[in-house]
Amino acid sequence: MPLIHFIDKPKYTIGIWKVEEQEYNAEFSKVLHPNYHNDIQNYKNIKRKWQIHASKLLFEHLLPGESLSLNKKKPIINSCNKHVSVAHTKDIIAMIIAKFPCGIDIEIANRDPSKIQHKFLNKSDFTSGETRTNLLKNWCAKEVLYKIKGEKSILFSDHLVVTKNGNLFSGHCKHPKFNFKSTIKIFNFENYCLAFNTNYKD
Repeated sequence: MPLIHFIDKPKYTIGIWKVEEQEYNAEFSKVLHPNYHNDIQNYKNIKRKWQIHASKLLFEHLLPGESLSLNKKKPIINSCNKHVSVAHTKDIIAMIIAKFPCGIDIEIANRDPSKIQHKFLNKSDFTSGETRTNLLKNWCAKEVLYKIKGEKSILFSDHLVVTKNGNLFSGHCKHPKFNFKSTIKIFNFENYCLAFNTNYKD
């Protein structure tokens, strides 16, 4: 089974799935959560098709019996009071299902985001970009905050702040139309950096 990591907590569940080419079935993908990327057959990028199909399989594993779909490109769970977020990098899919608005991100641990740091760093962030590791953690944390709302008007450098107290990370979204805070957990999994929020406060 391509499920390579599983976290089960009272208020959230996380699964990490390895994408395998042989598990993709175009006909099965049409009927499995058909409202999640319902135009998947039109995608020209075959690897993107594999990722979407793997996301459907992972959701089915984490929350069988429920229906996954999209609302304005944001994944949602139909007829359920739970929330979902999905992330992918190359052949890895990460998903969180939670009782609160949630976000998740996963990146290759040696990724260097320094060329785009001007797009996401804030003077109030816990790092000024002194190390690539801290830069990546900051980027992942802000991806989590962004995905919680999924609003295109959120600007990483203007509206999102990530602070640190010991080993604990806190995220704050200060958007003109909404404001929220979340505790964010960040850790290395194999050669990946995984980040997700463990709570949500308006």
